Amino acid sequence: MVVDAAKRAPTRDSLAEEEQSSSPMKKQKVEEEEKIYSETHVPELGCKPQWDVDSYDGREYESDPEDRKLFSDDEEYDKYRRERRRAFDSKGFIYEPLSGNYPIKDLEALVYPNVTSRELMTDLANLCVKKLNETEKKTVELVEIVRVIVLGGGTRKAYITFMARESLNGPLIEYQAKVVTYAKNLKPPVPILCRPSPIPSV
Repeated sequence: MVVDAAKRAPTRDSLAEEEQSSSPMKKQKVEEEEKIYSETHVPELGCKPQWDVDSYDGREYESDPEDRKLFSDDEEYDKYRRERRRAFDSKGFIYEPLSGNYPIKDLEALVYPNVTSRELMTDLANLCVKKLNETEKKTVELVEIVRVIVLGGGTRKAYITFMARESLNGPLIEYQAKVVTYAKNLKPPVPILCRPSPIPSV
């Protein structure tokens, strides 16, 4: 159930009441300004992401020496570097400290009226599962969301880790899904990838 932001916009009645309280000249001016704004302020949505192309592929981990200045002692700095390297190796599916991404800590919190983060992320992950099943003739079924990392603002990437089954009554397997969403639902969500979680290297 991906919620349409338009349903939460001001009602026609409330807009009508606002218009009735304005003079005809003022209304005309406002309408002209809105028309100009809508024509000149087009949100930058970027290119459509490609399916099964991971932006982390081909990248190598790099540490920034300037980060050392942020820590008062070597122990805290070493801990930060380990966490950052672990996040990089996960290709975005583990929280990276001091970065632009953030974990959704409470999946039961409401993001829309009567819609929790868990329900929204389940819908988004299922878009990726559906794409995987269609393109690779699989029968993967999402069972439960485990965690979610979100990156970005207006255009966001959700890195969703979940448990799934690849066949009826099959064993639970940890999977990953990545999907792009757009602010105010200006474009529908775009699935990027869906795959079993890689086995961490020792």
